[in-house]
Amino acid sequence: MSETPVVWTSRLTTPGAGAFAALFGLEALGRALVVVVLPVQTLELMGSDEGVSILFLAGAVAAIAMAFVVPRLVAWIGRARVVTLGILMIAGAAGLFTFQLLPSQVLAFVLRACGVAILYAGLSLFVMDHIRRRELGRSEPLRMLSVGLGWTVGPVTGIQIEALWGPGAPFVASALTAAVLLGYFWALRFRDLPIVRANPDRRVAPPLAHLGQFIAQPRLLLALLQGTGRGMFWASFTIYTPLYAVATGLGAQVGGLLVSIGNGFMLLMPLWGWTARRYGIRRVSLVAFPLAGLAMTAAGLLSAWPWVGAVAAVSAAGAMSIADGYGNALFFRACKPSQRVAMTPIFSAQRDLASIGHAGIFAVLLSVFPIQVVYITLGLVMFGLTWLATRINKRL
Repeated sequence: MSETPVVWTSRLTTPGAGAFAALFGLEALGRALVVVVLPVQTLELMGSDEGVSILFLAGAVAAIAMAFVVPRLVAWIGRARVVTLGILMIAGAAGLFTFQLLPSQVLAFVLRACGVAILYAGLSLFVMDHIRRRELGRSEPLRMLSVGLGWTVGPVTGIQIEALWGPGAPFVASALTAAVLLGYFWALRFRDLPIVRANPDRRVAPPLAHLGQFIAQPRLLLALLQGTGRGMFWASFTIYTPLYAVATGLGAQVGGLLVSIGNGFMLLMPLWGWTARRYGIRRVSLVAFPLAGLAMTAAGLLSAWPWVGAVAAVSAAGAMSIADGYGNALFFRACKPSQRVAMTPIFSAQRDLASIGHAGIFAVLLSVFPIQVVYITLGLVMFGLTWLATRINKRL
């Protein structure tokens, strides 16, 4: 028993499943601290729900372009510095958000989205270096558990920080979290493994050169589409649920609570991970996605009773957390070691594709329909993911 603290300390101080879980968890906490106050404050600045979507769209477009530059950045400065650059961009964006001016707000959205894009691409490369394929079934639920903890604690904490210290305080807290993340990352002393170190001549193919090769591999394309759909759900849930709460009279604090409860289901990741290993990714997906679709559709149709709609939306998040139990295992299993540097940035762009999807679609829909249209649309997306799940290999 006396060795237990030593074991856990070792897991957190050396590159491995525990360390990666902590890294992704810190990143999630930093963003979750502002996930409620950011759309609400942007709504006050822009004056409309569609205006909020437009700013998220601007960030997503910039981020997807940045994602395809990652291979060149990796060759020029190495993976560790790419991760560092991403963290610094996220921290810089948090500082810009505190000004609450339209030009700084636009720049902050772009900087933040680009930072997240290259940070996730860099960390994903390190994950594939240090986590063996057969260990992904256990490491991914642990990572998602840590991410879920950050997204559970962060929204409510951010609201309380704003109430105590003013509108800029959550962004300061987010920047400080990024600083802790950066310090922890460098304390782990990540190094490129010899097999994946950049060539001395630093020659890299054009950013889009491998896109056709990616799309031509059905397993990679399936992982990208599913990841994009799941990302669209969670981005929309965290951004538009506070706006839904404000529009229906529940209030921003209730919106923050709903986001925290919805993300709180991710604390069940060990159970969902075991479920995916026991019954398979395909079966789990064919249960989780249709349930989420039905619940989201109900949330949109029953919003005349705000609390009923809110419970339905949170229930949809619970269903989606089941599918998140296997994380990015579909991609990690499909990607060959020789293709990691080329394919990872393309796959990492799925969160930016998700942002472009929800921001672009809802910028148009919200100019005509009320906020409830978000939930109905997400219900349709979940039914689309159900169809995609039928394409997953039955052995997975």
